[in-house]
Amino acid sequence: MTIRNLSIVNVVVAILLIGNPLVLLADDHSVYQFTPRLNIVAGNGEPSNDIPGIGLAIHRKISNEWYLGINIDHSPIFDFEDTAGLVDGLDEDGIVDADSSHTMITVVGERRYSMDSVNWTGFWNLGGGINEVDVDDVTGPLKGGGTYDIETDVDTELILIGNVGWIQRLGDTWSARYEITAEYHNADWEMTDKISGNTGDIDDYSVYGFRLGLTYR
Repeated sequence: MTIRNLSIVNVVVAILLIGNPLVLLADDHSVYQFTPRLNIVAGNGEPSNDIPGIGLAIHRKISNEWYLGINIDHSPIFDFEDTAGLVDGLDEDGIVDADSSHTMITVVGERRYSMDSVNWTGFWNLGGGINEVDVDDVTGPLKGGGTYDIETDVDTELILIGNVGWIQRLGDTWSARYEITAEYHNADWEMTDKISGNTGDIDDYSVYGFRLGLTYR
């Protein structure tokens, strides 16, 4: 995929340049909101059962009901489950997971709703972005003798994301943010055993989870 030539650093710089007012006018708390958050998402085991991480969401108020959000989320380590089990022709002697990490950038449009309580606001949002994944090489034994040594190449993933949640006001400038998330990853993972030459692959996958944030405005 040609988009793979774009690094996360290049994308971040582009976002900051395009969204120049986001940096220059950050002191306007009635317009901008900043939310550090914890992320816990889960999948079906291909490539992972769970992907914990941290992130930062920045929202700009467009109207009383609509916000534009830019999200940067990072998982410093998660397991690429049973890597050798996804490579054709390998009869592994015990399951070994490869260490992985990812950095994801998404942009969303968010609609907010007033609720019965003055301290609570509901919301949903939809958007998309990109995800850069790094996977360490993994080695292990084969049944009957011998070993494998697998390297994994992951193209830049294209993301569709949807979220629903609630904002709890904690004071004039602070609020808690509770978010249920669903992500669809347009992906191309290729695994190669450097010893036997055997290969395997993972295509598109989905993950679901929860985000907990603390917002300053």
